[in-house]
Amino acid sequence: MAFPAASYAAEAASAKAPSVQELVVTAQKREENLRDVPQSVTAISGETLSIQRAVGFQDYVSRVPGMALIASQPGSNRLVLRGINAGGVSATIGTYVDETPYGSVTGLANGAIHAPDFDTFDMRRIEVLRGPQGTLYGASSLGGLLKFVTNPPDPSAMSGRLDSEIDSTNSAATGGAIKGVVNLPLSDRAAIRVGGYYDNQPGFIDDPLRHVRNVNGATYTGLRLGFLVRPIDKLSIRLSAVGQNIDGKGTNTEDVNRTTLSPLYGDLTQSRTFSSPNKIEYRIYNATIDYDFGPADLVSATSYGTLHQDTNQDASAQLGALLSTIFKQPVGSNVLQFLDQKKFTQEIRLASPAQKFEWLVGGFFTREDNVLNQNLSAISIPNAPQVVPGLGGLQTVILKSNYLEYAAFANADYHFTDRFDVSLGGRISRNDQHDNQLNGGPLAGGASLVTGRSSENVFTFAVAPKYKLNDDTTLYARVAKGYRPGGPNALNPLVPLAVPRVFESDSIINYEVGVKGDVGRAITYELTGFFITWDKIQLLANVGGFGVNTNGGSAESKGVEGAVTWAATTELTLSATGAYTEAHLTAATGPLLGGHDGDRLPYSSPITGSLNADYNHPLAGDTSLFLGASVGFTGRRRSDFNATIGQISVPAFTTVDLRGGVTIRAYRIEAFVKNLTDERGILSLAGFGSTPAGALQAGLVRPRTVGVALSANF
Repeated sequence: MAFPAASYAAEAASAKAPSVQELVVTAQKREENLRDVPQSVTAISGETLSIQRAVGFQDYVSRVPGMALIASQPGSNRLVLRGINAGGVSATIGTYVDETPYGSVTGLANGAIHAPDFDTFDMRRIEVLRGPQGTLYGASSLGGLLKFVTNPPDPSAMSGRLDSEIDSTNSAATGGAIKGVVNLPLSDRAAIRVGGYYDNQPGFIDDPLRHVRNVNGATYTGLRLGFLVRPIDKLSIRLSAVGQNIDGKGTNTEDVNRTTLSPLYGDLTQSRTFSSPNKIEYRIYNATIDYDFGPADLVSATSYGTLHQDTNQDASAQLGALLSTIFKQPVGSNVLQFLDQKKFTQEIRLASPAQKFEWLVGGFFTREDNVLNQNLSAISIPNAPQVVPGLGGLQTVILKSNYLEYAAFANADYHFTDRFDVSLGGRISRNDQHDNQLNGGPLAGGASLVTGRSSENVFTFAVAPKYKLNDDTTLYARVAKGYRPGGPNALNPLVPLAVPRVFESDSIINYEVGVKGDVGRAITYELTGFFITWDKIQLLANVGGFGVNTNGGSAESKGVEGAVTWAATTELTLSATGAYTEAHLTAATGPLLGGHDGDRLPYSSPITGSLNADYNHPLAGDTSLFLGASVGFTGRRRSDFNATIGQISVPAFTTVDLRGGVTIRAYRIEAFVKNLTDERGILSLAGFGSTPAGALQAGLVRPRTVGVALSANF
């Protein structure tokens, strides 16, 4: 088994003419050519991810038009599409792994900052659906959807791959990774696929006041198991299990002056009482059954997913002085947080084959149970984070929440002619939620239990006419609605009525027009213009001294996105993506959060883009030379809304990656550089009031990393 060229790159040099490989996606829950999908979709194949060494969010988010990453620590990530972000604790982008919706859709489990950063090793492709996906994918996909599509077991042949890597990051220790996968046929109708990986990413942040180096190292370990059987031609059964652990030792943040954003203690440094570890565990189990009746295809997808987080946050700068005064001894403070999420989903859908009138109908059910446990303690300054005897559990919170959703959806596509068709879809959803919060500890005045309930019905829709100018060019328009569920706030009945007992769902309406096409087989392109209205924005606010979810303000986002790939020769492929986004409030969030009419939405950059080049040149025999370069640009942004200091301007940054090597039959030897110019790109800016010396915490991209890799296919 030889290594392929990049899947979107030119075919081998022996081909008669340069061409771009067509990509098939499942954005509309049926396999279609990317060009035929009447909405904005970015698909990155597994081969492309491998060749460009795009392992995680930091490597490929800039290559998706209009997508942004907000990150401060391994395992803590917020994704944004088309500028749809106002802070808050509920995600605006949905995540799927094959047929499994993963992550919390409620505002009670910190879903916004738990976007799962799965290692892309042995992925078939990644699909990013831009714009709301409420019709086919449901709740909390109002900004879009990220779908990880894994490689299925293949009964046709035994195959495998082994990757190894060693690298060195500027100002850090040496790291490395080893990854492997094997596909084993059991018969001509059944196979298993087993893959695993270990990736050690050394820290690059120092704490000079504690004389500790590389406080933010992290390890990523994962295992994937798959089983596929086709007892008869019309029936397939696929079982899969996906697991990944992220063990982060500290934050990727540098303490900076809040006015100049210059480091307080030197390059790549922070000051903490102790490093703040963060451990995340992802688990997904799925059974998908597909039966072809002929006139229709039936799919049943049953999934169970869990997420566990265990983190210890340094709260000494915020509470240490107060606790020292109360207890008359010098102490710091920490907050232990444990999050357990369990989610069961069942979807059944029936779809027609490709014909003049295509249809799809389905039903969906999910149950999500979350437990969020927080424990504030006083810690010993010389021995942090050791708890001072007798001063543990000063304030505790145990928040349990339950989310039930039932939904029915349908989509129809009528082909009026062989060039013009209209797609129309709708989804009706109902969710019921309840929560209870147990407060305890001396600072909380003793134990108390408060509860909350909510329910709502939501309708979402999508309409998309499509016209083919010719076999190579498609024009489309799309109007669609997406939403995030509302929910209860757990409050004592004696709390003032001004504090909201429930928060409502927020929703967006997305209008877009676009064109997709090919020029010959050598060029593919996509250009989209969009306009979005966002109402009843969900916000996390302090109302009357109570931290609650609430609704406030409205916003608009408008812009243009584009992508082009050109197989310039049989050996050279060039690609570019870009987006212009203007996202701002159209009504203030209220004085408690400080967002004013006209303010730019947090971390929405007016300009983003990427450039990529891949060159593959045959040498003697089965040997070839490959070279590649990628450039990502993120424009100037503004930080979260803040009633005290306002939004702060976050500088633009550019990253440059280089790679090159030799492929000899089934072996590849490669050298690479990530972040060639050693840019200090800021991905997040926060921590006002909770950072020593009045500083802010700037979450940084990884500094320049140089490495070598050896891979083998069999």
